[in-house]
Amino acid sequence: MATLEEGLISYLEGYAGLTALVSTRIYHMTKPQTLTYPCVTLQRIDTPFIHTMQTSGATGNLVTPRLQFDAWASTYAAAKAIVDQLRAALNGKTGSIGTAPYAVTIRSSLQSTERPSYDVLVSMYRSMCEFVIMQED
Repeated sequence: MATLEEGLISYLEGYAGLTALVSTRIYHMTKPQTLTYPCVTLQRIDTPFIHTMQTSGATGNLVTPRLQFDAWASTYAAAKAIVDQLRAALNGKTGSIGTAPYAVTIRSSLQSTERPSYDVLVSMYRSMCEFVIMQED
């Protein structure tokens, strides 16, 4: 079974507005040592559980992981454009995302935060955004 992160990468690599800006340079947690910019990294920040019960006992869990996406680019405008495409691709998204074998189903995806910065270590602009994605456990 695919992870949420694998499903997101699979889905985003097929989202034309984003791939026009970063191609398929979408990475889970770390960037490769030899890297072409612009690109996107993503990582799970936390995974709160919503436990559900009925009189017969526990019936399952909903999970609401918070994922951080970092858009890396040589200009502020380019990093902002990447975040705008992430929002277009993910905000309000429901249902199946990604393609086999990485397809996953989500109940909802909502953006919660956006924050631009400049990373002096790599001399690149970094625009961070977070999404809360609800899915069944």
